[in-house]
Amino acid sequence: MLIAVCTATGLLGTSLAGPAPAMAIGPLPACRYDDILTQPRAYSQWARTLVDTILSVPKDYVPPDLTSVGQAGLAGSFQVRAVMIPDLTNLAAAAKAAGNPIGVQSAYRSYVSQQAVFAYWVSISGYRLARLYSARPGHSEHQLGLAIDFKTADGGTPWTGTDWGDSPAGSWLRAHAWQYGFIQSYPKGKQSVTCYSYESWHFRYVGRAEAALIHASGVTLREYLWAHFTTAEVPPPTAATPSPGPSAAPSASPSEPPTEAPTLEPSPAEPTPTATGADPTEPPASAPPSAPAGVWLGLDATSAALVAALAVAIVMLVLSVTLSRRSRRAR
Repeated sequence: MLIAVCTATGLLGTSLAGPAPAMAIGPLPACRYDDILTQPRAYSQWARTLVDTILSVPKDYVPPDLTSVGQAGLAGSFQVRAVMIPDLTNLAAAAKAAGNPIGVQSAYRSYVSQQAVFAYWVSISGYRLARLYSARPGHSEHQLGLAIDFKTADGGTPWTGTDWGDSPAGSWLRAHAWQYGFIQSYPKGKQSVTCYSYESWHFRYVGRAEAALIHASGVTLREYLWAHFTTAEVPPPTAATPSPGPSAAPSASPSEPPTEAPTLEPSPAEPTPTATGADPTEPPASAPPSAPAGVWLGLDATSAALVAALAVAIVMLVLSVTLSRRSRRAR
């Protein structure tokens, strides 16, 4: 009877305390590219939903409470989930009071919009390189309605020029955004675990409680969400690499592409940040001068190099035949 009473008491205590937080299935997967539906992904589980280069949401994932950032006193017609408006309002007010007013460069994007953006980057830099700084459709935090690309109020795009993270507004956000529920998704020096290159302007809203815990933990957003909430089963990687989907006319484009080619999988060494970033929203006036070789022919850097080598070989062969004929005539 004593054992039964203790057991019942223990079960009652567990019930009153509520269910234990879900734990990840296995260790954090190494950076790779796959298309596995994330879990949890219900709209009500917005703070716990993880999307990365492996995990995604479906095409029809459209948050039901999208509203204009104007509701937070920020300029522009961009949309975010209404759940973040109170904290976004306070964040913008605090930044302005500190003398570092912020603006919004990009916010919610649908699956189709992200498909167009990614297709543009593929056309500029090739499929493999584009994946390092632009999310494939379904894998973008912007589709969650919880990500914002910030900029300096009345300023230009944050991924042009020097590191925006060193600007007054960028520095202030890096230090204080977590206090208002926002976490920088892709911090400097963490590419080996975030699987994307550094983006000083990209922040994801998770709410003040979770943001405080993530900030205190010292780990990245991807690491934290995986360890505490993600229950999606991610099988071991296969040898096959996903091929690019059909191209689409871009609804947005960048100022200039990155110039550093990545390896097949992001390496532990963080590449030097370029003047571009994921999720561009303004088209260039003309083709970027630093576009990789082969862009104009629709080739990636490797294919372009092979074509160039073949062209040189043909020219050398023609010259050799011409000189040989002239030599014979001279005799």
